[in-house]
Amino acid sequence: MNTTRQKLITIIAGTASIVSLQMFGFLDLPEPRIFSSSENLEFLTATWSDLPANAQLNKTSTHRASKQYIPPVARNPRRTIGSGSRGCHQSLTNNLVTLLIPSQEYAGQTTSGHPTFFWHLSQPVPAGVPIRFALVEPGVPEPIFEKQIDSPQVGMIQLQVPKDRPELQTGRTYKWSVTLICNTKRPSANPVFISWIERVPTPAALEQQLPSTPAKSNVPTRVWRDRAWSYAESGLWYDALDAMSNVETANSNQLATNDDLLALLEQVGLTQVTQQERLDVAKRP
Repeated sequence: MNTTRQKLITIIAGTASIVSLQMFGFLDLPEPRIFSSSENLEFLTATWSDLPANAQLNKTSTHRASKQYIPPVARNPRRTIGSGSRGCHQSLTNNLVTLLIPSQEYAGQTTSGHPTFFWHLSQPVPAGVPIRFALVEPGVPEPIFEKQIDSPQVGMIQLQVPKDRPELQTGRTYKWSVTLICNTKRPSANPVFISWIERVPTPAALEQQLPSTPAKSNVPTRVWRDRAWSYAESGLWYDALDAMSNVETANSNQLATNDDLLALLEQVGLTQVTQQERLDVAKRP
């Protein structure tokens, strides 16, 4: 009698432990098996070493789920500005241009002296309507960098400040803008979208973790992905986007196929952009 009771206790305890582990995602076991009365119930008293070989901690999914953009603690309050289509054709809506920034309430941060900027164009612009990018330091009349894009492509656009231009200074905040040149005679009527960027020193912990910037060639995708999420977790938005843009995709010319990049954008509420990009990818042959 005592032996039978001990076996039953072992069966119940062992089954409960396995079910609990499955519920919390720690084990990857096959579908539950229903035993007939003729089968040997001693199967349920198997030791831990008898479990299937694929019964292991699901570390990958937990690791991915933990990756998040963490806004900087010390924020420099800056309001992003976007104007309507006053000087453009009425078909150009207010959401034609979306700056890929973490917030409209504060300046995104970078450690780079020559950062890369990103924005999204939701639809084609009429022929003869270029886009002008400008990066300026408040109070300084001459732009640090200015570039005109004559035939902008729909989708995500990225632009890096050339190395021959003056680098951003640590501790300063700069203004950058994207303008649709619809009316050359009346510049004030052109739609303009303005945001801010702040250069900060590299956090000591991150500097030890990422001692140097790798060359953009011959670097595994995993390295860029891990580096990008490290930047994101340190509040370095522009650095995270730049590193993420180096992650290899099925089509290296299409940022929209980069799932990590889209996930990062969704974390800061840019879902309208990611939804359109996913739809465009799905329509491609």
